[in-house]
Amino acid sequence: MAIIDDYPPQHHMLRDLLISVEFEAKGRCIARAPIVPEVCTDQGAVRVGVMATLVDLLGGALAVKAIYPDWIATAALSVYTRARATTGMLTASGRVIRGGHTTVAIDVAIFEAASDVGDSGTQIGSALMTFSRLPRRGDTIELDQDAVNTTVTYAIEGSGLSRPFLDGIGISVVDEVAGVVELEMSGYVRNSFGALQGGAVALLADVAGELVARACTGNHLATSDLAICYLAQGKVGPFRTRVTVIRTTPDTTLARVEVIDTGADDRLLAIAMNTATLDAAML
Repeated sequence: MAIIDDYPPQHHMLRDLLISVEFEAKGRCIARAPIVPEVCTDQGAVRVGVMATLVDLLGGALAVKAIYPDWIATAALSVYTRARATTGMLTASGRVIRGGHTTVAIDVAIFEAASDVGDSGTQIGSALMTFSRLPRRGDTIELDQDAVNTTVTYAIEGSGLSRPFLDGIGISVVDEVAGVVELEMSGYVRNSFGALQGGAVALLADVAGELVARACTGNHLATSDLAICYLAQGKVGPFRTRVTVIRTTPDTTLARVEVIDTGADDRLLAIAMNTATLDAAML
């Protein structure tokens, strides 16, 4: 298994998730990450924001190969779940369904699998991603186009989580009832453009929507579906959420979450639709 060493830096959220990516064939690959308590909610299931982070990495790996030597930026990411992932390995299997002149689309199936990489596991959700094609520049990352039918890992010596993932990233709660959470910019959450990682944006939207859902219902709801439209790169910070409740019942809530860059005149970075449900609603 080859180690990805050019990006990200040694201390980074993608490395601490211990992600590996297997390129099966042209236009297809699988990404895996172990399910550990640090990436789970207080209900013991993997956060949808963590699923989105894995899907974002998988989709990016496929998209850059589809349009190389150009590069990509995430335009939209949607994750829909039908069950919780609690043990073993979180696995995302993706394929390119469109590779056009301006847009790349990726279809992803999400599984809870045993630790054995040969186990396909049980499908617990699906995801869709679209990427915008960016013309190649002088500082665009070089890509090894021969890295097919190989497996690479982002984990290096010392990688892994010793505390909750949200604490490691640095997400703090400003107003629990209103769903306002905040994140400072750091090397730990930067992407290859020097902007906020797409997975970090998803985690902000996940936590914000979940907090509001619990405040509205008085029940321990957890994010089950997350649809994000990425509008701009966040490069300054702190990054903050603004939430509007669209619909609520005793066991489900739909909320609109905006992620803004407060250090760049409240620039709107992303809009997400967060659906939170009780575990019983997922059975």
